[in-house]
Amino acid sequence: MRRFMANVVTEIEFVDGDNVSDGVAENYEKHLAEMLQEAANKLSLRTIKGNRVRSVQVGEIKASL
Repeated sequence: MRRFMANVVTEIEFVDGDNVSDGVAENYEKHLAEMLQEAANKLSLRTIKGNRVRSVQVGEIKASL
């Protein structure tokens, strides 16, 4: 089985700006991971017999880009 990796970087502007609590940021990370997992599981091409997501990792980038 072949494996592929996708890197996604999101920039989020929260309603409360940079003063958002850690809990809100963690909730966003959890939601993003769930959505990526769901999207990967729904990937369907006529050449794909089946797929499974091996891992999804989401974390905040602390340094500015």
